[in-house]
Amino acid sequence: MTDTLFTMTDCAASATLKMRQEVPDYRGKDLRIYLAGKGCDGFDYGVAFDTAEPNDLLFKTEHGITIICDERTMEFVRGSTLDWADDDRGRGYLVLNPNHRKFRGKFYRKPDWKAKLSSLNGQNA
Repeated sequence: MTDTLFTMTDCAASATLKMRQEVPDYRGKDLRIYLAGKGCDGFDYGVAFDTAEPNDLLFKTEHGITIICDERTMEFVRGSTLDWADDDRGRGYLVLNPNHRKFRGKFYRKPDWKAKLSSLNGQNA
């Protein structure tokens, strides 16, 4: 496991533990964060219960819950907080990314995401 690069709210941790107890298919699985798409307002993130693949990155949260992320996605969710909503927005996980504004703009091809992020990070280094 690598250093924690994600944080998780208490609400998200409670929801995760509750779902693991109530849904047999989720028992023994971790949470995968992935890029579900990109539009003008930035990335759409997905969160699902899953099993890690050999090349996945694993991060243990302060709640002891493991988050799975592939290397490509990691570049775009580094420093994010996983939260849980159950309100007028809906019910489910939210990926709160402090860098979200950097990824806004016209839709462009996936290979270009990495180049854009690298150039942004180079300016901040």
